[in-house]
Amino acid sequence: MPQLRVLIAVKDEAEAKKLSAKLLQAGHLVIGRVWEAKDVLRLAFETQPDLVLLDPAIPDYGGLGVAQVIDDHRLAPIVFVTADCTRLSQLAGTGWLFSYLLVPYSDDDLYLAVEAAWSNFKRLLALEQENLRLKKTLESRKLVERAKGLLMEKKGFTEPEAYRYLQKLSMDTCRPLAAMARAVIEEFSVEPEKKAPK
Repeated sequence: MPQLRVLIAVKDEAEAKKLSAKLLQAGHLVIGRVWEAKDVLRLAFETQPDLVLLDPAIPDYGGLGVAQVIDDHRLAPIVFVTADCTRLSQLAGTGWLFSYLLVPYSDDDLYLAVEAAWSNFKRLLALEQENLRLKKTLESRKLVERAKGLLMEKKGFTEPEAYRYLQKLSMDTCRPLAAMARAVIEEFSVEPEKKAPK
């Protein structure tokens, strides 16, 4: 695991110092120790930490509000640090629980929680990227299918001819197939009387 830049947002100062010492011992860098929600968010946005250790009972917005903001912006994975196991059941239903640390804990518990949060966050980011790529691919295919349908309807092409026509347009203009499909759709969507002369 790489060296992580960690923000500690734990209300109990003694607990924050203990976490800080153990993280430094494990080779990580503690970039800040704060315990008020506004300070957590300010520091998280300013420093872009790799990981946030967060007490769900911090004042102001509370840990859940802070976690939601951090998660909405995909700033960092969160490890909730709490002695109250009933809080964990509330957190389990949220999307923000990458890992948790139940006080008291061992060194191994801390290191496993950090590693689990980091791994889960990286996996989530990879899945989101893959999801975005698949959405773009699907959108491109929909455009191509729609353009082929219009070419078949308006120009009397067969399906293979329509596809080859789009491919040729794409190659001739050095533009993506989806861009050419969009251009064909726009061309046929304009009413004849409003079409600009060629």
